[in-house]
Amino acid sequence: MITNYRKFISSIYLAGIILFLPSLLLSQQEQTDEIVQQDNSQRSFFKRLGNPYHLSSGNIKNIPREYRKLYSLLDAYLDSYEKYLVSQNNGRSSPVIFGAELLPANCNQGERLLKPQAIQEVILYLSRLQELGVQGVTFNICYLLFTPNFPRYQEYLKYYKKVVQEIRNRGMKLDIETGVIFPAPFSSLPVDYSRLTFDTYKKEKKEMTAVIIQELHPDYINLGSEPDTEAKITGLKELNDPDKYVELVNFILADLDKEDTELGAGIGTWSSLESMKGLASRTNLDFICMHIYPVNKQALQNTIFIADIAQKYNKKVIADEVWLYKSFGGEVDSIAANDKVFKRDMYSFWIPLDIQFLECMVKLAKIKNIEYISPFWTTYFFGYVDYGIMTRNLSFAQLREKVNKEAVKNMLEDKFTRTGEGYKRIIQENQ
Repeated sequence: MITNYRKFISSIYLAGIILFLPSLLLSQQEQTDEIVQQDNSQRSFFKRLGNPYHLSSGNIKNIPREYRKLYSLLDAYLDSYEKYLVSQNNGRSSPVIFGAELLPANCNQGERLLKPQAIQEVILYLSRLQELGVQGVTFNICYLLFTPNFPRYQEYLKYYKKVVQEIRNRGMKLDIETGVIFPAPFSSLPVDYSRLTFDTYKKEKKEMTAVIIQELHPDYINLGSEPDTEAKITGLKELNDPDKYVELVNFILADLDKEDTELGAGIGTWSSLESMKGLASRTNLDFICMHIYPVNKQALQNTIFIADIAQKYNKKVIADEVWLYKSFGGEVDSIAANDKVFKRDMYSFWIPLDIQFLECMVKLAKIKNIEYISPFWTTYFFGYVDYGIMTRNLSFAQLREKVNKEAVKNMLEDKFTRTGEGYKRIIQENQ
């Protein structure tokens, strides 16, 4: 069986998927009333995060000189965040479903998903994730892909039915996101949003959600967690309006037969909380989603406030995209096409921080009753590249190729990186 996977060596990749992270549009809007009414411990924690460099006590002498300042900054934020989370542990521990992104099934790969070997890639990836103890998987079925007029719609439907069957055969939970198709060069799918209207978007998103429920029966559907990203891609300014975002969600939910599927929506932790507050207080969603990438002051405090506000309105919480984003605050306006930042992820010296970030996510989940968490860049469970003379000046494409080959080699040989082993340990320790 492994022999059949040798073709996999050029197909599991960051290449088609790595550019699909959300844009980081750090909002400067006012926070909600809940933010203003923080308790004293939260105030103290966030005050310390305002000037984090002195907090880091880690030894960074083995970190490449050009990355030491950034490493120290991220290390400091994570140390302080982790200490705060530990201080909030009152002895109660909520159960967590440990998920992971099923990258080979990401919709932005387009017609590549319809090739014969595509389902074999999914099978191998699922098997390795299962060895880590992963209990559920997340992937994105892009808006328009599951609408009847989309090219080769029936073939995509057939493919995803096979994917879901493999997931269910392993007893795993299934979380499906429904973000929009990215434009070229980030996706090979044909897409033109120039004539898209908000009313058409609402109608087709509702139809697509119904198809996913009826045909795939997921445990969770995320109707959208990055309205700012979708607004930027589609040009639909309404998605940046909290009231219109709530209108969209309520339109989808109205008279929808959701069967046993739970429906949610949310925001990225870099965004204003106004949209999230509206979703929590003015919809019948089953849960609120958050995507967690940056670890600056605003983003970290929002992880706490999102959970608190959602639960105030009796909504569950899930975090179905989490990963440590390695940049300085304000360094980029959008991370959707930033090769410089993506290159940083690939170096193995980040492993301690990648593991610490995952540990923080689990602590957050357990004290804030977050039901499901799912690391996004699961390729790094299988491969990194060491920083050195031979790799430090490689282009993004060259470095990516090396990471992909290393990851596939390790998957075929049933090996994991320390980050993969770290996630396995975290799962085992929190059962």
